[in-house]
Amino acid sequence: MVDIVNALNAGSGIDIKNLAKSLTDAAREPQQKLLETKTKALEAKISSVGKIMSAVTTFDDALKSLGDPQTFQRTPTSSDSSKVTLDFVDGTIAPTFSGQVAVNQLATDASFLFPPLTSLDTLLAGTDTDRTLKLISGTTASPGTEIATIDLTEVQTLPALRDKINEITGYQATIIQGGTASSPKYYLGVKGGMGADASFHVSITTTSGGSTVAATGTGLILDGTEVIKQGTDSSISVDGVTITGSSNVFTDIVPGIKITALGTTSSDVTLSSSYNSDALSAAMATLVSGFNLMIDTIKSETQFSTDASKKGGLSNDPSTRALLGELRRFTTQPLEGFTTDSHNLAELGVRTNRDGTLTLDEKTFAKMLKEKPEVVEAVLASKKQVTDSRLSILSSTDVTPAVYTVEKIATSQWTINGQTATLALGTLTAGVGTDAEGLVLSLPSSVETASPTGYTTQVNFAKGLVERLSEMFGSLKNSQSSIQVASANAAKSLSEVKTQQSNLDARMAKLEERYVLQFAQMNAAVNEANNTKASMKTFIDAWTAGLKG
Repeated sequence: MVDIVNALNAGSGIDIKNLAKSLTDAAREPQQKLLETKTKALEAKISSVGKIMSAVTTFDDALKSLGDPQTFQRTPTSSDSSKVTLDFVDGTIAPTFSGQVAVNQLATDASFLFPPLTSLDTLLAGTDTDRTLKLISGTTASPGTEIATIDLTEVQTLPALRDKINEITGYQATIIQGGTASSPKYYLGVKGGMGADASFHVSITTTSGGSTVAATGTGLILDGTEVIKQGTDSSISVDGVTITGSSNVFTDIVPGIKITALGTTSSDVTLSSSYNSDALSAAMATLVSGFNLMIDTIKSETQFSTDASKKGGLSNDPSTRALLGELRRFTTQPLEGFTTDSHNLAELGVRTNRDGTLTLDEKTFAKMLKEKPEVVEAVLASKKQVTDSRLSILSSTDVTPAVYTVEKIATSQWTINGQTATLALGTLTAGVGTDAEGLVLSLPSSVETASPTGYTTQVNFAKGLVERLSEMFGSLKNSQSSIQVASANAAKSLSEVKTQQSNLDARMAKLEERYVLQFAQMNAAVNEANNTKASMKTFIDAWTAGLKG
């Protein structure tokens, strides 16, 4: 007992707390290092995912800044936009177009201005017990069908008649105040559709002597002061070819473009839709630089090294290995659907290096842009277009890029790529399980009924690299993507490590408390032994002295 006390120097000023802490730290060290290693690895993984997604977002934003991938490579122009404009039809890419356009006549809407009334409260039926207003298609010389019949004994005032006419599809009525403040005159103007076929006229009649006659007297009547304007058709010429229509907007002259007549011309207006070389060059430069930055970031964050300072947070992570493989395939795969031919980046002078990055041969690209801009367009741009512009694409969800042939094989029987499609209410839907599944087209009745058996048209459905990359980035940002799941799992594991750290801290605190208690008890025992030793020594000394005395 005495030897142990001497060895520990116990009972003579030993630092019990420091001794307990040293022993506790020795027990903590291997467990603490393990937790710190886990924490560092998990934080590095989360950080690496953040850096990769930051590079992805930067690249995605740069691609979006280029504009709509279906139109950024084209520029519609007009030499006199106050007379004629050229635009792209939504959802399509216009073909290269250049033409001389003259506007000979604008389409106008049909209208009717009633003789004025002096008060908005004037009874429209006057003193008649029956008075009827009819809107009739055509002209008085060549009347058509009855459009509407309105009983003026029920619709009694001009505001009520305006509201009643506005309920008729295709017609708009407005009250116009003329005259002076002291002597106002209220005119009712009615407008119908545009074009010659929209012409209409009005009759206001009552019954007299058992016969229907024109209404006279007070109220709303036709007295010869009414103003009738019959609708006129538009007439334009494109490169000497005359086209007429009931509208001033033409979308079926050249598939994919819209020509709008704004005023008659005294000389031809030049319209053109050409490739925008600057936009295509900017798109390619953005694609190559952004792609390389993203690849370099991924490689840096997935790099393996025995040097912890150089090792990426996602080293050996399967989610990023798969992403790198997908990106390498992405730049080499052929692109389908623009034409019957497929295209790829290599045609434009873009080489995919062994490390996955891209290198642009500017001379080759410039030559392709000059000689074959349609190939540059095919690689970069997207295209959703029907050769017959009377049809349009309503939906193309999950449709594989390709050229699809639409054919009428019999009355109300259509196929897409030789496989049966369903026609209902002007909508043609590709069959489930067919090559074109997901493709839905609008099929107007004029095509459905007038086109002969054997009629065909083609649907060009292609996704260029710009749109395909944007779709890929959208998938990467989805919470269910492999890289986002890796980050979420790391965050979850990090939370668990923090819990383990708290548990370790609690255990070590209890261990240190136990050591302090044990050493305090030992110290007390040693003190007691020392006191006994001192008492014995005093007794022995006294006893020895007594023997001598």
